[in-house]
Amino acid sequence: MIGFFKRKSLREELEENPNQPEKWLKLAEKESDGKALSNAIIYSNGNLIAKVVKIAKEKNLIEETLRYIPDSEKEIKALLAGLKERENNELSRARNFFETAFQSENEKVKFLAGYNIAKILKEEGLYEEALKTVRQIEAITPDNEKKNLQKLKKELEEKTGQRKVGFLKSLKESLKKTREALNFSVFKGRDIDEELFEELEEKLILADIGVKTSLQLIDELRKETKKRKLKTSDELLEVLKEKLKNLLLNYAGELRADNNPSVILVLGVNGVGKTTTIGKLAKQLKDKGKSVLLAAADTFRAAAIEQLEVWAERAGVRIVKGSEGADPASVVFDAVQSLKAKGENILIVDTAGRLHNKERLMKEIKKIKKVISREMPGEPSEILLVLDANTGQNAISQAKAFKEITDVTGIVLTKLDGTAKGGIIVAIASELKIPIKYIGIGEKIEDLRPFNPEEFVEELFS
Repeated sequence: MIGFFKRKSLREELEENPNQPEKWLKLAEKESDGKALSNAIIYSNGNLIAKVVKIAKEKNLIEETLRYIPDSEKEIKALLAGLKERENNELSRARNFFETAFQSENEKVKFLAGYNIAKILKEEGLYEEALKTVRQIEAITPDNEKKNLQKLKKELEEKTGQRKVGFLKSLKESLKKTREALNFSVFKGRDIDEELFEELEEKLILADIGVKTSLQLIDELRKETKKRKLKTSDELLEVLKEKLKNLLLNYAGELRADNNPSVILVLGVNGVGKTTTIGKLAKQLKDKGKSVLLAAADTFRAAAIEQLEVWAERAGVRIVKGSEGADPASVVFDAVQSLKAKGENILIVDTAGRLHNKERLMKEIKKIKKVISREMPGEPSEILLVLDANTGQNAISQAKAFKEITDVTGIVLTKLDGTAKGGIIVAIASELKIPIKYIGIGEKIEDLRPFNPEEFVEELFS
């Protein structure tokens, strides 16, 4: 009697009544059975494909499942074959299979194929094509995948420059403290008089535009008031905005790395965000299709090499390093030889920043430059100086000290989001006359931004 009431196993039940796709899925998960996953797909008419793919990945069953899919299920078979090639890092072959699967009339199969195509295109640096694919599958995205797709879409819009609104919002937020320090709104609707000029001068100085530059700007505003017969503070502020834009436009510039290969030498004292800047710049250049190599030539500071290694891994680029205390010029020599041997595009060199020993640093930088120019005539293309906006007028002093050591071709101003002293940008342009290439407005890799004078000034007055 006991045997008569023996409960059937799940497999036995499915052999008698196979048209139970959810139970095939349950069996596959329980016994790691690729044939059961195949049956789950077939008996659900492909509607369980997302769950099948999830289990197949988790239990390493993609290849086994693929063997049991009938040839008549061409698109589903192509989807699984694409996933198998994706696991083997054969991106080109995977994309070909996914494109076949993308022709499926089953929206779930089509979505998975399109999503994988977009991810591969992103890895290949083909951001425009990836974004086009994302937009094609937006309308058929399952609810549980909408968050992932929106994240991918946002990343691609930022890569292609189609997320300008997001950028302006970030810049607006990062300049909040500087804008509050200037607080130009308190001047609106007033008549122009001596008291207004004095208050405006004080505001400019407090925002770290600097005494010298602030006095020059106020002097120019007085002259323009007489010349243009200005009457109201609103008219005066428009002239100030115009003056600031013209000043900054004279000292803004894009990164020069057109030679193949090119070398970028990066300077800056400890704590300004030099290593972080190098890592972010390396990632951005790589995302633009450049092959990048880092040289850890700051062999003086403890942990400098390790920090740069972390960023190299994060950015997905190679690094050449020496031991702590090694000759920085020898590290750079090795890096140059490695760059040429591998045929890479850009070498970014990290350097020590011990200004307290200026004479030794001067000799070190001179030796590094000599090695670079001897092995790669015409290089370095750029010598970037990283400054911390929080240090205010001290940043000017640092820049002047580095200018004595070597030629500086561009400034990177970091940590602009944490200070009320964003006006230091104006002081740098006015006093140092060095182009400002980048500003750092946050922790994310994309928060290292090419400096745009017009947008910067507009946000100060917004």
